[in-house]
Amino acid sequence: MSVPAAENRSNCLVCDVEVEYLDQAINGRCYYCETEEQTYFLCRNGHYICNKCHSKEALAVIGDVCLSTNEDNPFIIAEKIMEHPAVHMHGPEHHALVPAVLVAAYKNHRGLRKEKAVREAIKRGRTVPGGYCGLYGACGAGVGVGIAVSVLLGATPLTPEERSHANLATSRALNSIARSGGARCCKKTTRISLEEGMRYLSGLLELEWEMPEISGTCNYMIYNRECDVNCRFRKKN
Repeated sequence: MSVPAAENRSNCLVCDVEVEYLDQAINGRCYYCETEEQTYFLCRNGHYICNKCHSKEALAVIGDVCLSTNEDNPFIIAEKIMEHPAVHMHGPEHHALVPAVLVAAYKNHRGLRKEKAVREAIKRGRTVPGGYCGLYGACGAGVGVGIAVSVLLGATPLTPEERSHANLATSRALNSIARSGGARCCKKTTRISLEEGMRYLSGLLELEWEMPEISGTCNYMIYNRECDVNCRFRKKN
């Protein structure tokens, strides 16, 4: 699996310097669309890119891959998407990737029509902003598991059982992400979320999903300056 270096960088997408995270929001103007809004992150040169512009191309890739593939293994779909140069090392696009992949894989596994459900999963996932893990205490990839369960079960705030399943699925993903340690890594949290999503949906919907062994296979370490040396996904020498 190859990872294009330039496109999957974790620095500023404008000038390639490090992005800094703030503990208090400030006003920022998106470099591309010039939207003014509150932000918790800017690069050291003052560039800000809004969530919409950061994820725009990646969301299109997620939709295209999920709608065109017949694959029923979420990990195979997700790794293919993450290899695409439009999907950055870190970013809110992963918050849409998780639910879209889980929904697409489930629908393929059952031989069901998927377009409406996949598009709904992406629509919901893309609203979870970047930095949610540290700033709000809920990793967007983990939230994506709950989104997938919600979409598949048709949950709303007024459906007690379905709502409970969606929340419980999210909590299990977030618990595993928290216990994994380390600083941000959207690749790690995506993989952990997919594992928990597969486990939850397999038990809930009686699926015979085969869990792949993906420990020691990650090729993204060199693009993540915060890569956890203890991460079980790090590729073995």
